[in-house]
Amino acid sequence: MVGSFDIVKDPKDISFYASLLLTSFTVCKAVTSVHWGMLSDSLGRRPVILIGLVGNLLTFVLFGVSKSFTWAMVSRSLNGLFTGNTIAIKSVIAEISDHTNRSQMMAMLPLMWNLGTMLGGAVGGLFVDPVKKYPGLFGNSATI
Repeated sequence: MVGSFDIVKDPKDISFYASLLLTSFTVCKAVTSVHWGMLSDSLGRRPVILIGLVGNLLTFVLFGVSKSFTWAMVSRSLNGLFTGNTIAIKSVIAEISDHTNRSQMMAMLPLMWNLGTMLGGAVGGLFVDPVKKYPGLFGNSATI
């Protein structure tokens, strides 16, 4: 994706710009995590988690349809802002568990996160340039 943006002049620069996208996500997540936690204390866990999930959905779609590096950077930064709400999810896990199962439940969060990251990347790879990969499904839609 980064290689298709006009900002990349040399293929060696792709990793630099890809790392900028990753860094913008991570910095925004780190900056907002504490604020999401405070908001979940005052507003409630469920609304904060739902806001984060909807925000993640919208920013992932925006990232997927980005045609420029600027929009990719904006969408990844916004995604980091919404992903900071994982602190509320950890609070819910702590509240619904007790000393007999808390360690198992806390271990499930990074396990599921990493599983989603692996499966999401694999599924996303299946849909890269779907018109060329699945011509029977899209017919003669080369103009899309």
